[in-house]
Amino acid sequence: MKINKLGLNYTHDKYFCLKRPNGSGDYLFLFVKTPAVFYLNGVETFADKDSVIIYNFQSSQHYGAYECTYINDFIHFNMDNDLYFFDSLGIPFDSIIKLTNPKEISKMLENISLEYFSNNTKKSSSIDLLIKLLFTKLSEQIKDEGLGKQYNRHYYELLALRSKIYSTPQLKWSVAELSKQVNLSPSYFQEVYKQTFHVTCIADVITSKIEFAKYNLSKTNYAIKEIAELCGYENDVHFMRQFKKFVGMTASNYRMKCK
Repeated sequence: MKINKLGLNYTHDKYFCLKRPNGSGDYLFLFVKTPAVFYLNGVETFADKDSVIIYNFQSSQHYGAYECTYINDFIHFNMDNDLYFFDSLGIPFDSIIKLTNPKEISKMLENISLEYFSNNTKKSSSIDLLIKLLFTKLSEQIKDEGLGKQYNRHYYELLALRSKIYSTPQLKWSVAELSKQVNLSPSYFQEVYKQTFHVTCIADVITSKIEFAKYNLSKTNYAIKEIAELCGYENDVHFMRQFKKFVGMTASNYRMKCK
């Protein structure tokens, strides 16, 4: 896929209105960050903020602000040999799509913009992959919405925290410290974390340590006591007891099995 023009956070006054009866000569991805009005097949249709529309090639484009300042991100693009890929995702053209997780789409658009304005030698290939990922994630959100699944309002923060848990297995995470990271009460944090990932936060903490231990047991010659310290355990006895409970064998046996 090839980008012809891209813009983030383009802002217009409340009187903004754009009309292209014959389209823009390419495909248009539009992410409205404020309420907007669209005219689709002659019908006036209102869109909430954090909505997306993808105009088909040569489709009439007529949209504008709705009683307030108008802000949008956009990508004008071509997909000569990628129409089959796009069709396989089930994303409708010329239809308003309400996002269930706008932060995810915003982040991807930022990454596309950084690549678009870069001097990277593999820029074209990277942009092609990033746009395909953008559409794949948009397709997931459409399907999630169709199933009645809604991302809770803390989803993005919880996802970042979960990533942090798995990237820092050496830390001694507690419920109090984890809930503090996302400014939630400990009881509510535990509830919403399990609801989001279908596992408790402490189970994730333990899993992060066990997986890091398994990696070191199979890939390094560190002593078991050293691995226990690397995984944030205060003593190797506690580590070995917990490792056997979750893996089903001792750390020594696991190392021997890997070799």
